[in-house]
Amino acid sequence: MNKILIIGSSAHENADNIDWTQPFQDIEKYDCMLIDLTSFPKNYPPLLFTNIGILKRTSRIFIRDNKEIFCVMDKPFNILFKKIPLNYSWMPFPQKLTMNPMLLGLTINNIHERFADYMKNVEKWDNEIYWKNTANCSFEYIATNKTQQAIAATITMNSRGKIHFLPKPEKSNHNKAINLLIKLATQKESKEDSELSTIDIPEINQSENLRNISVLAGKHSNLFSTDNKKITKAVQVVLKDLGIATNQTSEFDLTDLKGNIVFKVTSTKGKVDAQNVQLDQVTRFIEKQRKNEKIVFIANTYQELPINSRTSKENIDLASSIFLEAHKVMFLTTLSLFHLWEKTISGQITSQEAVWLIENESGETEI
Repeated sequence: MNKILIIGSSAHENADNIDWTQPFQDIEKYDCMLIDLTSFPKNYPPLLFTNIGILKRTSRIFIRDNKEIFCVMDKPFNILFKKIPLNYSWMPFPQKLTMNPMLLGLTINNIHERFADYMKNVEKWDNEIYWKNTANCSFEYIATNKTQQAIAATITMNSRGKIHFLPKPEKSNHNKAINLLIKLATQKESKEDSELSTIDIPEINQSENLRNISVLAGKHSNLFSTDNKKITKAVQVVLKDLGIATNQTSEFDLTDLKGNIVFKVTSTKGKVDAQNVQLDQVTRFIEKQRKNEKIVFIANTYQELPINSRTSKENIDLASSIFLEAHKVMFLTTLSLFHLWEKTISGQITSQEAVWLIENESGETEI
């Protein structure tokens, strides 16, 4: 059992509890911290400032030692002559974090499945979260609002320690939500989730007209999952960012709204070959049902390999590749689709050029 410390919330089993106005001692010994800002004192008790200093040093140690911090947020507590809100001043690089207080937020789009049960206890939120790009730090969305701004997020520093910022739950469910976080803290992140969270995302080119970059909310990484449903959803989100809106169908995984393009998605431990079930479905569609539809076959090849080990691999056998090209089917790996998306949001190509490529290219296409 991990040794868990909860700061600001009390009476929870399987964890030690400490109040903001109690002396902080030896808190670096814990494996995980839960920081409850909803109980942060507003009356400046003298010990509070000492404790913030201790917590700031401890949070850096936690990052160094690859530990997790879960923070239940509250609105920024600003004090005179200080640019950084006092209740967020304990974290590393606090000047990079911006909390934009909102009057009331009700729309919640959950992105990260690990936090799904916790987010069910959040009926409204009151902060949008922004993070200024910082070397060796990544910012991953946990949940977004209707304008695709983060309302819950994870900051990973030096590819090691993580700080999870979460909206406060409704008062009636507060204890339940904290207990859910205790449960999360005792469960190690899966190897796949850990690896996918380290994928680098380029900066968005602000001149591009890409308003709903929802894949930045964490779903881009599911292109490389071992779960076919996650991959298909990630493909749908990436296509939407490029300008192709799709519906999920029973026969083909995705179809664009005009019905001109159909997308088939597969995942395999190695390359795609004649034994691939989804490739067989594409073949039967071509032979018996195809009219004028453009077919795009997207494959998460070598699904069990790290992302950086998937380059320079044979992704489809020669006979299958020749068949697809002869029938004007575009074959893309999820890695190539990710690279196409990267090039688009970084401004190397326009979204119109990306869509043209998908609509017109045939055969195996490496990007």
